[in-house]
Amino acid sequence: MGIFDRRVLVVDDDQLLLGLIAAKLESDGFEVEKATDSATARRIADKFDPDIAVLDIELGHGPTGIDLAHILRKKNTEIVLVFLTHIPEPRLVGLENKAIPKNAAYLVKDRLADPGVLVQAIEAAVRDKVDAGFRDDKNTEHPFSGASRSQLAVLQMIALGMSNTQIAKERGTTIRAVENLVKRALENAGIDPESEANPRVIAAREYIKLTGMPFGR
Repeated sequence: MGIFDRRVLVVDDDQLLLGLIAAKLESDGFEVEKATDSATARRIADKFDPDIAVLDIELGHGPTGIDLAHILRKKNTEIVLVFLTHIPEPRLVGLENKAIPKNAAYLVKDRLADPGVLVQAIEAAVRDKVDAGFRDDKNTEHPFSGASRSQLAVLQMIALGMSNTQIAKERGTTIRAVENLVKRALENAGIDPESEANPRVIAAREYIKLTGMPFGR
């Protein structure tokens, strides 16, 4: 079967972007179904039996796009997966990078400025040839690249407007431990913890800029 004969399920909670992606794929010769959430996507997949899934990671409340990918692949081990997201890497939203299924492509949405890149990523995944050029989670540098998982979790809480006392309660630790963790997280992000400008506000702004909105809350 040629690549342009394949059925594609596109899942994104941004309806405008969803429509644009679907229209572009249809113009490239794909048969397309679309959904804005995981539950709808699963119902459509049962009837449509897609060969390819193009998935956002953030799908509102409920399962993420990564969860959905594993569900779809359990049903069809040969399904081709392409993640299309504004999140540079899953760790930023509390997910493990290794949760990305084998041979899945991972593109940040900014790359849609190149109109051919999505089809190229699909072709690479179809042929089991997904290399670094289609794994933006492995080669995209961002201000929090050097932060640990626990530091990223604290940065997320800061972006949510939580105080150190609230973070300590949430994590089941001491305020002093949180203060140290916040200090290291800021330093890893290149933000001076002693800056006259409010370093927490700077960190929150950078986090939200990268992830859209604080995820998972």
